Amino acid sequence: MTEKDRDNTMLDDLFAAARSDTRQAPPPDLLARVLADAEAEQPTAEAFDTTRVRRPGRWQQFVTVIGGWPSLTGLAAATMASVWIGFSASTTMLPYGLSNLVTGDAELYLTYLETGEFIDDEDL
Repeated sequence: MTEKDRDNTMLDDLFAAARSDTRQAPPPDLLARVLADAEAEQPTAEAFDTTRVRRPGRWQQFVTVIGGWPSLTGLAAATMASVWIGFSASTTMLPYGLSNLVTGDAELYLTYLETGEFIDDEDL
């Protein structure tokens, strides 16, 4: 609370100092010279390049959003590794093969994960 009061007091002092400033306005010839220099520095129509700026395509925008080509190659490598692991899973990972997991016999795999034992379809 006291810090806000201190800030307000400092601002009030600065505004009071600005109001009591007795310096004179700059001479008109100085302002004319400054404006002449500013006009001389303004670009002309010939200075602008008339070629159209080409925007990047959707693919380039996508690559930029995900972090560039290094990120894209890492994403592709992780995707391909997961696909390879999924389709070449051995029987120790999926005891009845991938086809049973895809066809909907997920109960078998859930009971296997809970108990660690193989259960036949008749036991369910």
